[in-house]
Amino acid sequence: MNLNNHHMNIGIALRGVRAKLIKNFRVNWSLLLFNMSNAAAINRVKVERLKNAYKGKRIFIVCNGPSLIAADLDKIDRSGDYSFASNKIDKIFSQTAWRPTFYCISDETFQFSLLETMQKIPAKVKFFRTVSYMTTRRAGGNCVYINMNGDRALLNHPRFAEDCSKELYGIATVTYVMLQIAVHMGFREIYIIGCDNSYGKEVKKDGTIVDNGTASYFAGSDEKNRATVAATWEMNVAYDFARRYADEHGIKIFNATRGGYLEAFERMDFDLLFDSKNQDIK
Repeated sequence: MNLNNHHMNIGIALRGVRAKLIKNFRVNWSLLLFNMSNAAAINRVKVERLKNAYKGKRIFIVCNGPSLIAADLDKIDRSGDYSFASNKIDKIFSQTAWRPTFYCISDETFQFSLLETMQKIPAKVKFFRTVSYMTTRRAGGNCVYINMNGDRALLNHPRFAEDCSKELYGIATVTYVMLQIAVHMGFREIYIIGCDNSYGKEVKKDGTIVDNGTASYFAGSDEKNRATVAATWEMNVAYDFARRYADEHGIKIFNATRGGYLEAFERMDFDLLFDSKNQDIK
């Protein structure tokens, strides 16, 4: 190994240590602020009040795949249906009057880097991880905090939380988090849209990386997005278990995405959900 490579490796190692220290500080400081103030007690009441608050209603889980179009969101807006969105959904706001009823960020990076986006979302309730409290407490609006178990062992032994008052489970995708929160709130008829379940770059279970050369999100892919490698096989673990849980507990989850590769849930024609001749579906 030459001297330049040696210095490069040291630099990479130091950046890794620095990133870990920053992450630990953010997590520990968030938990301290949350538990030392009255936020924890207030949050506990909020979570309990949301339990089955929307029992018997239907909801649309709006994902950020390239199939998502503003015209579909306009239909949801006109129908008055409940909807749940995440992450950078604000990038479509200039094209539609629709706004999500509920909003969520569970990604470790986004929960600290998307504060301006969080503040733009006029959702009725915004859900964040408790470990992000130091940042997300400034998101504005009605914020609810959840304890998320993201143990990698869940890939082999997945779990689904119907009651989020203690914790819920994070497996690969924020969509799985939103499904659990929706069930906690009492929704038993859930439609997923914009979930293409396909990304520009994907890593297979054996570690093989495939470059599909396609966009990953409705807003296109910037340089950082294009460099991101998604583990769709892990997402499929989450979706398959959500389907199994739903079937065992009388919950209906449909995939109303236009196209895409999500096959864990029964497909539903999105347009039929708003057809005046099919109002009984609603």
